[in-house]
Amino acid sequence: MDALSPEAYASFPLTLFDRLFERTTFLTGWLVEGKIDTDALEVALAGVTKKWRVLAGRLQSIQDENDVTQWRIKVPLGEIPDDYETFALTISTGEHPLPHYVTSPIPLISQALPHALFIHPSTPRQYTLWESKSHPLTCWHVTHLPADPSTGGKQHTCIGFARSHGIFDGVGAAAIMRALVSEMRGEDWTAPPLPKSGFSDNPLQRALDARIQAHESQGSVKPENYHGFVNLGVTGAVKQIGWHIRERWWKGADRRILLLPKDVLLFLTNTVRSEISRSSDGSSTIQVTTGDILVAWVLKTMYSQGTSPKSVIQCSNLASFRGLLAEDDPSILQYIHNVFVPLPYPSMTVAQLKSYPLHELSSILAASRNALAIPHLISSHDALTSITAFPANPKANENVVVSNVSASRILESDWSAIGAIRTVCGYRYQLTPNEALMTNTVYIAGRLDDGSVVLDVSLSKERIDLLVKEVLILKAVGEQAGMEAV
Repeated sequence: MDALSPEAYASFPLTLFDRLFERTTFLTGWLVEGKIDTDALEVALAGVTKKWRVLAGRLQSIQDENDVTQWRIKVPLGEIPDDYETFALTISTGEHPLPHYVTSPIPLISQALPHALFIHPSTPRQYTLWESKSHPLTCWHVTHLPADPSTGGKQHTCIGFARSHGIFDGVGAAAIMRALVSEMRGEDWTAPPLPKSGFSDNPLQRALDARIQAHESQGSVKPENYHGFVNLGVTGAVKQIGWHIRERWWKGADRRILLLPKDVLLFLTNTVRSEISRSSDGSSTIQVTTGDILVAWVLKTMYSQGTSPKSVIQCSNLASFRGLLAEDDPSILQYIHNVFVPLPYPSMTVAQLKSYPLHELSSILAASRNALAIPHLISSHDALTSITAFPANPKANENVVVSNVSASRILESDWSAIGAIRTVCGYRYQLTPNEALMTNTVYIAGRLDDGSVVLDVSLSKERIDLLVKEVLILKAVGEQAGMEAV
């Protein structure tokens, strides 16, 4: 980048919502049928990153006046030299055909494919390496799997999109994918305007600071019983780490892909909505979404047996708050960095979870989702000033972390323009320098072309078995009812 003059750069800071994930690389993987054209992919990536200059940037650190490290994105504005990489693309050929890893079609429950099929080993996993390597911010890896003789020579390709979770969140990654799909198709798309030359502030932080100032001047209090991002302290952090280690090694926690078939999903959601309509006489004004129903179903199923009725459970469902600040600055709706906090879900005992009918629990979660407000953001922002901040309730016996990115449709990204026949399955990986597995997590990844929902879970063996059993029960009940809610 030395070939560019200092005036040809823009630089803006990341926020505390980014720093929380500075040691995490997020990887989205698509398993597609067919052999994709990597030359066409390279051309499309070059087009996207040269038009959308923030994506061509680099991570940099500076020391502020208080000698505190500030992490920023340095964006090239002028002509980009030929030897400057605006993205990273690596290509490999796998040793084994798909059946070595998983059968096709993908079964109801399966292991995730090895992440090495979707990411190059040189991809950084923490801020310091992104900076020291001057590494491009978006990393793409393609693995061509050998043709499968048992299926008449059918070919499959693994496509991986890796990026620092401390730079982009799921909504931002989905926006990048939409631009890439348009570029691959040769369609017009509008890149965000170039940032101003030189140092500038962060629009999200600017809007949030104004809200914090107004909140304090009005003497507003923090929300009660909200467990968003919480400062656990050293003891609490060690306790959390120990709990995840115990789940991994004593309770057999592992990652699995669970497919919820379209007919089962429709039967589940239609039944719940029918019950809500009957119980409220149509007077309810809160829309209960498919996401609300899925989270409620997962919680009731996970804790249907095997856990003390007195155990307190806290679910942290991570949700974007772009809409809350967009009235202050509409550009925040297009902001691609981290903008999410846990929803204000109430803590519940296992006994309470069991006692609520599914439609009532779904309605409670929907009301909590609609209750997200500025004080919740400020509470989480305050907690993030600590290095031991985490989405958890330190007083709960167990914490469940949920992330629902199905609305972003990132899994449904269309690769057909460069040779894919269809997307067979999707995967997500949170990679850290020490390969830690965060357990008791449920990631609602999105839908496949047959309407199935992909649940990417990291749970104990007992809880995975409970989810599979419940899917089979729903399928059987639904088939008896003609897959129609009564």
